[in-house]
Amino acid sequence: MLTLRHHMSAPSPLSVTEHDFPANGSPRQKLDFALKFASLAPTESGWQPWYFRVEDSHLELMAKNNPVRETADPDRRGFMIGCGTALLYLKLALKHFSCLGQVVLFPDLGQPLLVAKIHFGCCCARDAREKLLFRAMAGSPTNHSPLGETSVSETMLSALSHAAAGERGWLDFVQSETSRQHVLKVTLSGEERGNGVGRPLYPVVGRGEDSWRMAVEAVHESSVAAATLAVVKTKTDDKHGWLEAGQTMARTVLQAQALGLSWAFFNPVRRREAREALRVGIGHKGFAQVILRFGPLVPDEMVQLSDSRAGAAIFR
Repeated sequence: MLTLRHHMSAPSPLSVTEHDFPANGSPRQKLDFALKFASLAPTESGWQPWYFRVEDSHLELMAKNNPVRETADPDRRGFMIGCGTALLYLKLALKHFSCLGQVVLFPDLGQPLLVAKIHFGCCCARDAREKLLFRAMAGSPTNHSPLGETSVSETMLSALSHAAAGERGWLDFVQSETSRQHVLKVTLSGEERGNGVGRPLYPVVGRGEDSWRMAVEAVHESSVAAATLAVVKTKTDDKHGWLEAGQTMARTVLQAQALGLSWAFFNPVRRREAREALRVGIGHKGFAQVILRFGPLVPDEMVQLSDSRAGAAIFR
């Protein structure tokens, strides 16, 4: 069968509607439609490190080969986390349309860029929680809360933790001032230094085939005390853990959007030493992979694109 190589740009959520789903179409047409939702998955760098190969009855999630980016990410950790976000978005879409079959991770050791094989199938009925996550992914309207550094309620923190628990990773919330200072010290040391609090690894140059359109806010150390920070952790610090971190992060941010919260990538933890330091200092178990920041949803008129000094990206 002919294999199509899909490099997907990131369409506006409003351009993707479930009403266009080809209910009477072939498995291939249904799989191809679900890819539109996978392309909405965000990444910490703003670059999509994946593409899909489409067959008649399954999809293959492939990690891109990019030597330039691998100089800053020799373990391809960021690649795997990004692939994890796309995989979670794809699984939610396929499950929503009741056509998710078996998912096999790293199915062929002879193809190191092959991350997962996702088969067409007939899955069970969706639960209410995943319906909400799908609506958030598809861009359904959320309420606009006032801009500010107010903390997130315990009820919302519980909901975020519960959503993350749908995968094998989990969240550790950074709730004490000592913990916040530890996060800042670790993430701003070594090669993390100089990127600024929450600044993306790669510059955001707008929206295109390999970029996600994002709005940016400046984050300062003085505001950290009022911020709600959560560390996405995994049991292992390898390709399996990184892929799981992407899926856990994706579930978490979709839950945040469903709750009417804004969310941001905080300081990156690219160095293995930084992840080990947070393993000991925050929660005492697991490896820190992604740090997220949550707050009230920012009204459209108050969102501005970054300049060269701007910090963490806020996704809405």
